[in-house]
Amino acid sequence: MSGSVRPIKRIVLVHGAAHGAWCWELLTPLLEAKGYDVQVLDLPGLGDDPTPPAKVTFADYVASIVDVLHSRPEPALLLGHSMGGGPVSRAAEEAPETVAKLVYLAALMPEDGESAASMRFEEMPQSAAHAIRDSDVEGAHEFDPAFAADIFYHRSDPEVARWAVSKLRPQADGPVAEVIRLSPARWGAVPKVYIRCTEDRALPPQAQQWLCDRAPDVRQRVMESDHAPFLSDAPGLAAILDDEARSS
Repeated sequence: MSGSVRPIKRIVLVHGAAHGAWCWELLTPLLEAKGYDVQVLDLPGLGDDPTPPAKVTFADYVASIVDVLHSRPEPALLLGHSMGGGPVSRAAEEAPETVAKLVYLAALMPEDGESAASMRFEEMPQSAAHAIRDSDVEGAHEFDPAFAADIFYHRSDPEVARWAVSKLRPQADGPVAEVIRLSPARWGAVPKVYIRCTEDRALPPQAQQWLCDRAPDVRQRVMESDHAPFLSDAPGLAAILDDEARSS
């Protein structure tokens, strides 16, 4: 797996909290034009998936990703955005033979025994946590639409940002609180890259740097981007992913 010199030809994209497979609509055709087999999915309870948030678990997230990974014979470049960094990490733990490379895009990159909630980035002066509000949907929270565009998409075209805000859904509470188990022999053996977004208002740049600093075996790439470069700079993100897939 990690010793292969063949270029990666399959890319699996996993969205973050409150988002869905829709968020990759600008990026996917650019990657397909470069010859990649691109697979996207809605995590349970998000996007167009009908699962009630109160019934969603972290294991459900992971199972949905592992199912996609097992749907093709060749290993994939597996990308997790934001909250999606947790479930892609566990998916690589459960099925390392299916993952040629892990890419964290402005994402949580946990250590063994952590959860998304335990990282407590909400204590930083500026983060997406400050836009969270209670939801009328049982077992979920949501991002206030009045602030979501500025936090997630401030470098996107305003029309694109409005469209994205309209697509956000309540985020299940359960998966965010669950502990993530990882091992050096499985998740630890998969090559990893972290794409830091320097203009991010959702996961602060200093938080992204801290995540990288404590994981010295993770290579870093940098984008002068907001939290959603797949909308604000899809060509730039496609170029980085193409480079990473070719240098596997």
